[in-house]
Amino acid sequence: LSGPEHAPVVALIHGLGLDHTTWQDYAPALSASYRVLSYDLFGHGASAAAPRAPSLSVFAEQLHELFDELHIDSAALVGFSLGGMINRRFAIDFPLRAQALVILNSPHERGPEQQRLVEERAAMTSAGGAAATMDSTLERWFTPRFLVDGAQRVAQVRAGVLANDPDSYAQCRMVLANGVIELIR
Repeated sequence: LSGPEHAPVVALIHGLGLDHTTWQDYAPALSASYRVLSYDLFGHGASAAAPRAPSLSVFAEQLHELFDELHIDSAALVGFSLGGMINRRFAIDFPLRAQALVILNSPHERGPEQQRLVEERAAMTSAGGAAATMDSTLERWFTPRFLVDGAQRVAQVRAGVLANDPDSYAQCRMVLANGVIELIR
């Protein structure tokens, strides 16, 4: 946690294959007015693998337990991609603890063709690891210009994603692929 001790809390939830450093350019500015929580999802960064098969509910429970451990009553939740799916699940499961949701580049209901493509990428990841889809992932996350102008940051992101445990990453990729079904039921 960073920021003023009694300020409202903002919880930052990163996307698939990333870690808490996703927010390194934003957390200092937010910390001027808010108490900022940035953490690693199960199976990402410095966190251990999920205690059971990963799902949006498992990740929502992880955040709930972290709130309890840190004595956080409620927070505004900011989620990128998978993180945006997790913050929605958290709000469904723990509505009194979610003050607001910010959902960044996060899927919701996909059409059949888009769902097929996402499932294919998840299958490719299961077979070939994160490297199998890394280039196409970076092309979705960054503009062509940033891939060139921000090459150093892109290289950091690539290295971080590739450093994840391959099994955890593949399981979480399936959560990203199928989590939309869990959210719209």
